[in-house]
Amino acid sequence: MGSVRVVSPDDLPTGQVGKSSSAPGTSSEPGQAPVLEAHETGEAPAAAETPAHGSVLAQRVPIELAGPGEQAVPVRQAATPADPRESARRPAPEGVRPGWSQRWAAGLGLARQWTVAAAPQLVLVGTLLAVVTGAVLRFATPSHLWLDESLTVGIASRSVPDLLEALRHDGSPPLYYLLLHGWITLFGDGDVAVRALSGVLSLATLPLAWLAGRRVGRYATALGNGGPTAEQRVGRAALLLFACSPYAIRYGSEARMYSLVVLLVLVFGFAAIGALNRSSPFRLALLTIATAALVYTHYWTFLLVFTVAAFLLVQARRRPGYLRPALRAFAAMAASALLFAPWMPVFLFQMLHTGTPWAPRVQAQVLLDTVFDWAGPQSTGALLGVILLGGALIGLTARPLGRELHVKISGRTPGRYLAAIWLVPLVLAYFVNMFGGSAYAERYTGIALPACLLLAALGIAHLPVHRAFVAVLVIASVSGLIGGYQLARTERTQAGEIADRIARIARPGDVVAYCPDQLGPAVHRAIVRRGDIDVREIVYADETGPALVDWVDYADRMKRANGAAFAAEVNGLAGPDHAVLLVRADGYRFLEGACAVVSDQLAALRDRALQVEKRNLYEGAALERFSTLR
Repeated sequence: MGSVRVVSPDDLPTGQVGKSSSAPGTSSEPGQAPVLEAHETGEAPAAAETPAHGSVLAQRVPIELAGPGEQAVPVRQAATPADPRESARRPAPEGVRPGWSQRWAAGLGLARQWTVAAAPQLVLVGTLLAVVTGAVLRFATPSHLWLDESLTVGIASRSVPDLLEALRHDGSPPLYYLLLHGWITLFGDGDVAVRALSGVLSLATLPLAWLAGRRVGRYATALGNGGPTAEQRVGRAALLLFACSPYAIRYGSEARMYSLVVLLVLVFGFAAIGALNRSSPFRLALLTIATAALVYTHYWTFLLVFTVAAFLLVQARRRPGYLRPALRAFAAMAASALLFAPWMPVFLFQMLHTGTPWAPRVQAQVLLDTVFDWAGPQSTGALLGVILLGGALIGLTARPLGRELHVKISGRTPGRYLAAIWLVPLVLAYFVNMFGGSAYAERYTGIALPACLLLAALGIAHLPVHRAFVAVLVIASVSGLIGGYQLARTERTQAGEIADRIARIARPGDVVAYCPDQLGPAVHRAIVRRGDIDVREIVYADETGPALVDWVDYADRMKRANGAAFAAEVNGLAGPDHAVLLVRADGYRFLEGACAVVSDQLAALRDRALQVEKRNLYEGAALERFSTLR
């Protein structure tokens, strides 16, 4: 007799599904409130049931009988040949000493038995080791603060009223800056201290990622699209992917808001699911607060909020049983506008006058490149990127059935939901970049990272062979940690090198000039923290000084500026008795050859000598010294 197995109705041809045991009027579609309730309570359906149908027992489904739109992809297992070492394991005849081959085979057998017995402990130890390594890397960067970090710390170090006014010229919302302001009050403004906040926020993401993975696995099982161990496996895979993510490590070691964005995206997801499952006032209030916290952290989160809001409206229209919880959740998200209202005047001013003038337009390929950017540099990044994309594809389309993967081209739940939350915000960002001129930057894409990693974790957990599941997680973790190490340990700016050189060659009263102005904050911070350099500083086309960059009407101001006029101003400030030290980099948008003109004009009046050569770093710059007047 053939073995009997429980299958989903999706795996049976039309007409083989038994009558539904659902109450009249209830929907059998994935994502309905009854399914969400089962998912919330964690009660899996009976062994021979699916969430929306009665018991369905069938013989093993042949490949040719796979459901419409599906393909049965068997995982072939070669027949196990007779072990040639079996005879070597038999005890040697009495009085005959075992040969080396028998002793070797016996040792291998014992080692294999020990490995099998210790496998769960080894997996646990490996998981802990990977998580701890990823955590350490978040606090291990030796780099000086680069432009964005120096700007952030410079703004957060001010009093709260001055902080809010500075953000008006910077173009960012205030939540992270206020958190960093309090953090600096407690721990100081050193490089390690200010970056530690992001590291702590990134570590706080890990337990939420583990819980989110377990919930995704439980949801998949409740819908018949996950195996019996999906909850545990997806949770472990999600924990490792987040802990070893090069993106998470990189921005967990940077004094910027991106770790907070990833954390709040997960919090927002939990709040949304909670409100959909049980629309209590408390849960709806949590969703309102989580939505407001997102948009107060980074404006790209509006793209995620709009995506989820549109999804709720579509579900409310398509599924009558979903109408009330979806509309209540939508209303809770819309209520966050009341919390955002005090910031609205500043937001409108920023939209009209700041933006991201430094950003070029991107090509559609950037949507694919984003995943490989998340995966880190060089070959390890390519390997991890392939794993993430492959896992996401499996999580979207497949489900395990015994030792097979059954593929449904149109996608399965919850994979379809995760794919939408991952891809739709990025597509919206691409169109905003193309038609609105706003930047598409890899660091902004953290709004989509959690959904992608959870979808990849679901796909990896679907692998029907446990050894394959473990092997893929090991490769992904090692690749991620290598990429994260490279990102964390790489110097991001030449600001420290330039400040050290200025300290050695500058005399009191010498002039340090910055062209473009974007080089000012990092070098200025490095000079100030040394405390032994007495120089005067001046910035190209920016009257706010070197500590900040004024992004208000930036493009127009740069186009109006004149390199020759700035060179004359610098020369006059230095006078005949003091040297000029020019911190310079070419290729910045809207400046074209302006900084080269400044250098050449000064060289016509003074002797020029290169002190620091520009290197190929994230923020490279050269230092030129122009002597006293001839």
